[in-house]
Amino acid sequence: MATLTLEAKLLQLQFMSAPAALAAWGERHPAERGRVREVLEGLVDRELARRSEQQVAARIKAARFVQLQTADTFHFDYSPATRKLRSRYLNLLATDCVAEGIGALFVGGSGLGKTHLARALGYAQCQRGRSVLFTSLAAMVNHLSAAEATKTLHRALKTYQSPGLLVIDEVGYVSLRQPESHLVFQVLSVRHDRRKPTAVTTNRTFGEWNQIFADDAVAHAILDRLAERAEVFHLEGTSYRETHRRPAPKVSPS
Repeated sequence: MATLTLEAKLLQLQFMSAPAALAAWGERHPAERGRVREVLEGLVDRELARRSEQQVAARIKAARFVQLQTADTFHFDYSPATRKLRSRYLNLLATDCVAEGIGALFVGGSGLGKTHLARALGYAQCQRGRSVLFTSLAAMVNHLSAAEATKTLHRALKTYQSPGLLVIDEVGYVSLRQPESHLVFQVLSVRHDRRKPTAVTTNRTFGEWNQIFADDAVAHAILDRLAERAEVFHLEGTSYRETHRRPAPKVSPS
């Protein structure tokens, strides 16, 4: 990426008349021009950094991660499965998933780190300036069902269709009826058509998705749209939470 000039940075800060004013001032004070530009550029860089940090913080807040988790805190050496996926996952993490339209499917049992990896992917996209929304499948369906009942479904659908990256957690923990399954399909069909990536965590193998959604046709249609442009990560082994659970405090006999 080319280094921005001072004039370009001033325009980025919306100081639209500043470049011309700076040039005119420099012509009148050529001896001081270099030093003034140096000081001004330092101030501008600090302001740009401050605004960037604020924007990232706002995107992270809007994403509703519940809990911040990054790749730096994930224990890739925990199991053969996590060691195997490390390189491919870190490559995805370094990708602008929104620009490339690449999603992710994290498949495996409970306590293996699926949600951690999905959150970390969303966090990385926030750092890139992309909009992200994190939700559980149950929370999304409850919101959409309530909106349908109050005739505000169109607006509610946009909540999930619009973000650059949508992260849907806990797919498979509840089974959906046909109306609920069709609501999920409406979200994912639009996202697929617009090449907006979706990341999903699931405890069910793909062959079991007809037990999550109402029928084989809907399950296949949803999975087909998710998997077409997505990296698939399989996590296997013993639950990390179980093996690293803190022992319960001992109670002294009275």
